[in-house]
Amino acid sequence: MIRPTLPLAALLAVLAPVAQAAPFDTTNQGALAQGFALPVIGHGRVLAKGDSASRYSLDLTSEYTTDTVGTETIGLDGESAHLTGRYRAGLGEGWEWGAELSVVHVGGGFMDSFIEGWHDFFGLPNGGRELVPQDRYQYRYEKNGVVLLDRTEEGWALGDLRVSAGWAATEDLALRAELKLPTGDEDKLTGGNLGGALWADWALPFDQDSRWSGFASAGLSLNQKGDVLEDQQETLVPFGGAGAFLRATQKIELGAQLYAHGPLYKDSALDQLDRAGLQLVFGGRWIEKAWALDIAFQEDLITKSSPDFSIHVGLTLASR
Repeated sequence: MIRPTLPLAALLAVLAPVAQAAPFDTTNQGALAQGFALPVIGHGRVLAKGDSASRYSLDLTSEYTTDTVGTETIGLDGESAHLTGRYRAGLGEGWEWGAELSVVHVGGGFMDSFIEGWHDFFGLPNGGRELVPQDRYQYRYEKNGVVLLDRTEEGWALGDLRVSAGWAATEDLALRAELKLPTGDEDKLTGGNLGGALWADWALPFDQDSRWSGFASAGLSLNQKGDVLEDQQETLVPFGGAGAFLRATQKIELGAQLYAHGPLYKDSALDQLDRAGLQLVFGGRWIEKAWALDIAFQEDLITKSSPDFSIHVGLTLASR
């Protein structure tokens, strides 16, 4: 079942051709999604030679879902904090390269009470979150009487290192590739397996003086099977998204974007595993000459297959 769309999602209804967008650098922050090469999308133009951009972000994610179908029982309950650094630089001749690495804390967190209030305010369901102990950390999956996943260890770990390349097929279309290296920790559900992705980012064209910008993206992710539900992992996962942004004032930009992907696991009757994911991100950006600050919120439009709430704070530094 798809949740009722939040009022701010109405921004996506104006996805007419628009100029270059600066997307919110977010993906599915769910613990069971960290072993998949689902890249940041939406950068439709390749940086020129000598130009570079550094982005630093904090993503706080609260996740709670539980279900029993037939012989399967699952409970995903925890929070994560991703501290991420991303760097892109132009190489000339239409090429750029980039790198990304996260330091992740997983645990029970502190946001359960806040999330329950958030959902009550917007009239959204809590999914039973209010019925269990707050700020607990447990990821458990049982099938046919066998426990296939049981993670309760909290703490810090690295995420997977990502190295990328982009090529400008046209002024508004970038073709990109990413290699995900297994520097993460499978015990703490922060990756730990090899993966890669190929995709296209299109900066939807519009008049140079327009206040609107936007993007559309699509691609495929190929992943090595790791230790987390190895027999049920999908190896090939399609993904894509779109976004719209409005320059409301000289310094303030408002925007919303969607990120979608195919099911990450198979051979299950549970929506948490065998269901496509769809996340909505909406928020704003304060823009200065050499830097920009993002504050955005992420909700799961398709429930259970993505975390039900994330907060994204990002700082972009540009140099020439």
